[in-house]
Amino acid sequence: MRQHFLESISLSEAERRIITEFGGVMREEVVPAQAALGRVTAQPVFAKMSSPHYASAAMDGIAVRAGDTKGARPGRPIRLLLGQGYVPVDTGDALPEGRDAVIMIEQVVLEGDEALIELAVPAWQHVRPVGEDIVATDLLLPRYHQVTAVDIGAMLAAGVLELSVLGKLHAVVIPTGDELIAPIYGATLRAGEIVEFNSSIIAATLKEWGVDCLVTAPVRDDRALLIEAIKRALCAGDLVLVIAGTSTGRGDHTADVVAELGELLFHGVAMRPGKPVLVGRIGDVPVFGLPGYPVSAALCLHMLVKPLVFARFRQPLPQEPTIGGVLSRRLVSGFGVEEFVRVQVGQVNERTIVTPLGRGAGAVTSLVKADGYVRVPHTTEGFAEGEEVAVKLWRPWTEIASRLVCSGSHDVILDVLADILKTKHNFSFASSHVGSLAGLMALSRNLCHCATTHLLDEETGVYNIPIIKRLMPDRDLLLVNVVKRWQGFMVRPGLAREITSWRDLGRCRFVNRQSGSGTRVLLDYHLQREGIDPSAIAGYEREETTHLAVACAVSAKEAEVGLGIKAAAGAFGLSFIPLCLENYDLLVPSALLKDERVVALLSVLGSRRFIEAMAQLGLEGYDTGTSGQVVWRSHA
Repeated sequence: MRQHFLESISLSEAERRIITEFGGVMREEVVPAQAALGRVTAQPVFAKMSSPHYASAAMDGIAVRAGDTKGARPGRPIRLLLGQGYVPVDTGDALPEGRDAVIMIEQVVLEGDEALIELAVPAWQHVRPVGEDIVATDLLLPRYHQVTAVDIGAMLAAGVLELSVLGKLHAVVIPTGDELIAPIYGATLRAGEIVEFNSSIIAATLKEWGVDCLVTAPVRDDRALLIEAIKRALCAGDLVLVIAGTSTGRGDHTADVVAELGELLFHGVAMRPGKPVLVGRIGDVPVFGLPGYPVSAALCLHMLVKPLVFARFRQPLPQEPTIGGVLSRRLVSGFGVEEFVRVQVGQVNERTIVTPLGRGAGAVTSLVKADGYVRVPHTTEGFAEGEEVAVKLWRPWTEIASRLVCSGSHDVILDVLADILKTKHNFSFASSHVGSLAGLMALSRNLCHCATTHLLDEETGVYNIPIIKRLMPDRDLLLVNVVKRWQGFMVRPGLAREITSWRDLGRCRFVNRQSGSGTRVLLDYHLQREGIDPSAIAGYEREETTHLAVACAVSAKEAEVGLGIKAAAGAFGLSFIPLCLENYDLLVPSALLKDERVVALLSVLGSRRFIEAMAQLGLEGYDTGTSGQVVWRSHA
């Protein structure tokens, strides 16, 4: 009989149970000192010999008896004879017998075999005595110390050629699911097939933590096959991680199998994403059941597996840097569940701006784009726009602080701009695709450095300028053309002849852009002019946030037509029916025109490099004749 969630415990309680059950010390093994980098000492390491093990010269010069230099002073030098009074030495040479000091060669006057000394020297001047650095039997490294490169050098200098370290932790990762196929170059996916990439994320992360990792072939959603896979994993690993099958669906067997083979410690944690996670014990081996969605799996690995790994190696859990920032928009969360929201961070006018990313558990790109995360406590329902929040950083702050933050309308050429800015000027460029209107509003509240827009004013038929004047009448602003671009219908091949006008949308399945985007404004403008009721268009209510997402939906036959740019249609092999050539512009506060990042961005627009990069990518539907030119400037 299928198990339901046994409980929904707190994250802190889940971590406590894991450490209590499995936090014991690892086995020991002996390794050569030169192969010990990153390993953790299982026993204290003591010096076997002193370093240096002989008294040596610390300078190039002459070795002398300090007493022979007594009374020497400028103008009344003491003369020492080669061999009897002094011996030439170089740095590192053994101190000759009977000598107890070294005089730098720069302080000696040589006349034939005689050395003239004009300053008395103390005993042991410029001499490295035996054990100056390390004395035999000194403690070099304590127990549970992670060995560094300089530690290896110190051990070799002290005669330690091998040492006892904690054994490697071996993990076995078992991806499960009927839909999974291995990533193969050139493979054509059928509907219902998913490339298995979760295990690669998990294995690479574990390796970063010093864990050896074995990934098995995907296991089908079959109880007997899963039992056999886990039994084999128990023989090969100190830690087993099963991906997916942790919920309560027909093919979810992980909880039942772990309970049958051993003991299920808990199933369900009050966190989002990642609630269906489970942990059990089979023999002495911990078994983690990670949710199948990639973001959920990654978060559970970070919050539950990472503390165990570092506890087993007796290492402190690395602390993520924390910064405070202001939310660019409201962040709503469910009461009673601790939520971890991926965010992007930027610094605008000396304020740290925090922008939540997509929160879908399957949105692996949100992990790629995220600079860190905001932890929403289970006792709150989120945070308001403008509220101060704490961000745990995944990226270096220096990278974030130098970033140029852009908000507004989407276009694929923003990626071209980002690449040129990074390679030529070493600035990162983060664009948030929230739509033209939302981008302008973000700029008006100083939540970004610049905004991209293509808003058609319904009263005048002019792009951008009338709306900017109404929204920000008192701001000193500069509007620069990025490109002119063709907007039109993106249609699956074979249907192009059936869709030639706005009225034809009533006969097709449509996919829309979000409210406030320039493309949505353009659509609504023409629907109103044609007297078309939006409710008569099937799919009008379905919204996507980028031109590429609209084109993808049409290509996947989820819709027959969408409104967008020619470059997006070309990326998915769709037919394109041009409707209008529009201004795609960049709005910048005049106060930022001395900012080197803004200067760099404006210098790229219309440059030969920008135009050539677009051509190399085969981007069509653009007119760059006015790129980089000032369209309008306010005189506020």
